[in-house]
Amino acid sequence: MKLSSLAQRVLVALWGIPLIFSAVYFGGLYFLVVVLIINSLAQFEFYKLAEKKNASPLKTVGIGLAIILSMIFYQHGVEVMWIALIPGLLFVLLIELFRKHPNAILNVATTMAGVFYPPLLFNFFILIRQLPAKYNLPDYHGAIWVFIVFGTIWMCDTAAYFIGKKFGRHKLYPSVSPNKTVEGAVAGFIFAIIAVLIIRLFYHSTFSLLNFITIGVMIGICSQLGDLIESLFKRDAAIKDSSHILPGHGGFLDRFDSPSFVAPIFFFYLNFFVF
Repeated sequence: MKLSSLAQRVLVALWGIPLIFSAVYFGGLYFLVVVLIINSLAQFEFYKLAEKKNASPLKTVGIGLAIILSMIFYQHGVEVMWIALIPGLLFVLLIELFRKHPNAILNVATTMAGVFYPPLLFNFFILIRQLPAKYNLPDYHGAIWVFIVFGTIWMCDTAAYFIGKKFGRHKLYPSVSPNKTVEGAVAGFIFAIIAVLIIRLFYHSTFSLLNFITIGVMIGICSQLGDLIESLFKRDAAIKDSSHILPGHGGFLDRFDSPSFVAPIFFFYLNFFVF
């Protein structure tokens, strides 16, 4: 008997959420490995989208460069990523020079775009997880900050999906995502704020109430924008899901599009405004 889409989503969540949360909790190499797996699979799916548009990205080189960047983020932070990024770009240009494939500009552009989206953006979760050390805070705060992002995004997505499906009447952006509604987007935004206020009841930190509300507003808006951006790419490639590797969810790019967009914004907010 074939499971419904909702049942498949729940089953994937039952093993996926504990796996991710365990890696976040233990941090270090455990979290790095999970980030590398998510990045590589999501990046591969992005390259498959590019191939639908007659591009021929250098998939192996691009994924290899993204892995190196993740290791640099883990060891040294974002400030020295240029050590790998600039030589990586030069390497891609040289390979394309002798590759003799059509659409050279498109090939180089999509190869490098796949390094930035989603891997480089998602790498900011590594920095968020390690941020307490910079400010002499207990390590567990980094895990909680990552939990806040994922938990709030999931609350936002769930509210937008169910309330939009039940009460949605006005299309949000039909040329990009025909199923999303204004009602669903508003519900997702409101429940993102509710989610962080609930978290505040249990997480006693140096965050003020204004910090929590700002984080809720930020995630409620940015997570949905991240989802729309990925929908734009899929729409352009004329496909519904980036892959079918996660039953009921689509692919890794489908599942981690919003976190990738939120992660750098959340990191910069913590680093430059909260502390």
